[in-house]
Amino acid sequence: MRHLKDKELLIIIIIYVFITIKISIQNVSFYINVLNTLFWAIIVTYLTFDIKKGYIRFFKNKQYYIYMIIILILQMIITFNIGFIRGFVKSPYNHDIISILQNIIIEIIPIVGIELTRIVIISRNRNNKKLIVFLTIILIVVEIKYNILISIYSNRQSLFEYICSTILPLIACNILYTYFTLKVSYLLPLIYRIFNRLSILLLPILPDVDWFIIGTINILSPTLMYILFKYNFTRQEKNLRKKKENLYTKIVYTVTIILCITLICFMLGIFNYEPISILSNSMYPAFTRGDVVIYKKLSNSELENIPLNAIIIYSIGEQNIAHRVIKIIKENGNVLYKTKGDYNNGPDMDLVQLEQIKGIYVFHIKYIGYPSIWLYDYFNNSVTKVETK
Repeated sequence: MRHLKDKELLIIIIIYVFITIKISIQNVSFYINVLNTLFWAIIVTYLTFDIKKGYIRFFKNKQYYIYMIIILILQMIITFNIGFIRGFVKSPYNHDIISILQNIIIEIIPIVGIELTRIVIISRNRNNKKLIVFLTIILIVVEIKYNILISIYSNRQSLFEYICSTILPLIACNILYTYFTLKVSYLLPLIYRIFNRLSILLLPILPDVDWFIIGTINILSPTLMYILFKYNFTRQEKNLRKKKENLYTKIVYTVTIILCITLICFMLGIFNYEPISILSNSMYPAFTRGDVVIYKKLSNSELENIPLNAIIIYSIGEQNIAHRVIKIIKENGNVLYKTKGDYNNGPDMDLVQLEQIKGIYVFHIKYIGYPSIWLYDYFNNSVTKVETK
């Protein structure tokens, strides 16, 4: 069997992407799954032949695989801890034997095909940076779900959420996979991807997370992994050259990782304090549009004892509002709060119930909430009158 040349392989993949887009426009997802599985099964067959013929040599450094296993375990622990905080939902996948096998075939074969493509082309072109960059771009493009992208294209907010939760993480992960293949170990991307996908396919429950959390985790996770492996790889190169490690570099990497983890936990609301952007001037001069308010979450007992004149953050539907308590009403053992924006002429129309309250104002930071405001206004085609997270 003749092995495929690199240009031939890339041309075939590009043609496949165009075919996938055309089928997606016709909205026949069943054929997309079947075609995707068959295409990558054929690619795997060809590339396995290349590997067996000795074109590829795998690195055997146990230390890298140990790091990967530890990272995967920590990632799963963090993800499920978020689930314990936000709750769990039933997996969308069926878990009878036939469905499990079907899902594994549909999901895992394309992953193996994509990563074997990366392995073969990079191993034969390690010094061709332009080709490696082009390969990475092609492998990003080939993994986009065009049927989903086409169906939400006209909805700006859904499109933005899909870009943040899927396409940006896809870019970050593919850069990491290329780095692993080029610098560290050919097998690491396969191990990482298969483990992650199987954990989603096989687990009966999954953390109840929204697009923001999914995007944040899937962007920061490969970024932190890159920093860790890059540091370790650089350190080993320095050791080979018999150079001393730079203590300053170690401190910078450590501080960067700690700050990233702390920031993501804060933004996800894991801590007892959480931020929201202020999108109106209803509380002027206490704080104004463009500020970010940090509020403290309250226990059940604290919810019933909020003092008069305190600023509370409460929700109406999907929107969060930050207004001042001007009256406390106790009826039949229930506590209700009447609120008002400092800059508003009159009080809010509805009383605030305990289950609506998210927390109490602690402090605010000027101006840093404007990016959130611009995005929200863009998606809603108007200037927002209340605060949203």
